[in-house]
Amino acid sequence: MAATSQVAVQRDSDLADRLHSLSLEDPDFWSFRGKAQRDHGHGLMQYPAMMVPQMVRTLMRGVREYNPGIRRLADPFIGSGTVLTEGMMQGLEFYGRDVNPLAVLLCRTKAGPFFTQALKEGVDRVLSAADADTSCRVDVAFRNIDKWFIKVTQIQLSRLRRAILAEGSLSTRRFLWVALAETVRLTSNSRTSTFKLHIRPDEQIRDRMVAPLGTFARIARRNVQRLKALSTKLSNGGLIVRGRYTERVQVDLADTRDAMKPELACCDMALTSPPYGDNVTTVPYGQYSYLPLQWIDLSDIDENADASLLSSTHEIDALSLGGSRRTSEHESAPIRQRSPTLQAFLSRLKDHPKDRTSRVEAFVRDLNRCLPNVLALLRPSGIMIWILGNRRVGGLSVPLDVILAELLEGRGATHVATLARRIPTKRMAIRNNVAETMSSETILIMRKAAEPE
Repeated sequence: MAATSQVAVQRDSDLADRLHSLSLEDPDFWSFRGKAQRDHGHGLMQYPAMMVPQMVRTLMRGVREYNPGIRRLADPFIGSGTVLTEGMMQGLEFYGRDVNPLAVLLCRTKAGPFFTQALKEGVDRVLSAADADTSCRVDVAFRNIDKWFIKVTQIQLSRLRRAILAEGSLSTRRFLWVALAETVRLTSNSRTSTFKLHIRPDEQIRDRMVAPLGTFARIARRNVQRLKALSTKLSNGGLIVRGRYTERVQVDLADTRDAMKPELACCDMALTSPPYGDNVTTVPYGQYSYLPLQWIDLSDIDENADASLLSSTHEIDALSLGGSRRTSEHESAPIRQRSPTLQAFLSRLKDHPKDRTSRVEAFVRDLNRCLPNVLALLRPSGIMIWILGNRRVGGLSVPLDVILAELLEGRGATHVATLARRIPTKRMAIRNNVAETMSSETILIMRKAAEPE
């Protein structure tokens, strides 16, 4: 056993027993059916496939009970920031990253500062300015804008955009951009029943009443209250000083396949939910983000945000795991060697169309590229919690949980526990034209080796 002490082995055994006992007491415990609420800062914006806060909270507390030294948390696929917010409520330092600028905007907003009175005043100023703006100028231009927005919506969104740009505080602008992003989602001509860009029927567009200014007002004022509730909870725990969270939080716009800076290698725990497969055939985070990002000043999100990400509806998804299906035998062979389960699954796909195999291989290749960097974030003996979905390809369930466990074990990590959960409330498209949506997830808990292999 790779430099793992008997004390650590016993501690992991006790943790696994405790987490499994919750499932024995209630087979549906990890579903949090009827208990999944997006309270506090969790509900600022609808985002694809958000994790259940109560599940994340329970996992963190359970792990910390048996590992009381945990002080710094990481999420290398930060998404909507559920792990960030729950980590803050437990007083942890945090590091996270994501390739999607919309996710980074949302998470940086959730991290504060929490000057909620200033945010309320900013909302009032923006609404007043937008209401007084009589210009019919449309301030953004992109391909098919008239397809996705009727003219009056373009005009009103432009008025809101101009008013937000006039705000002097970056943190206030970020908060307002989040509200505008949700407004764009609800007032565009794209259906809200799916995260893919699907145009509404002509008659529905013609008859549908949209009110961007009113929608923005409702969302922004609601979000002020939600951030205020989070601020109050943090303050009651002694975690807010002069409107700012007391612990260090860093959120980067970055690809987890890219190497981490050495100074980040001090996290005690990583808790994350990577994509279930390539975004094109599972959850299209990039398509979902495309329209909102057109209306947001990208430089307010991050100085390195590249406008080329919006050159088409597929650019962000193409940058995501499995976005490029070009794989070489030189790279694929060692991965199959490390994961016999992957090798066996690919063999089962040999009689299927070739693109089925290439989808799985490309995604696992890219996930495997992330693993050295995720491990580099963790101190020796750091713990990992992976929330995984075993999506279907060619009618077969991809055993991603077992594949990932084997790839991590090949890098010296040890298995702690595997838990199953149904996902009755996770906000995902019911189906798409390629793959069935998963109705269950796996919680995989692993521990990094105590010493470098």
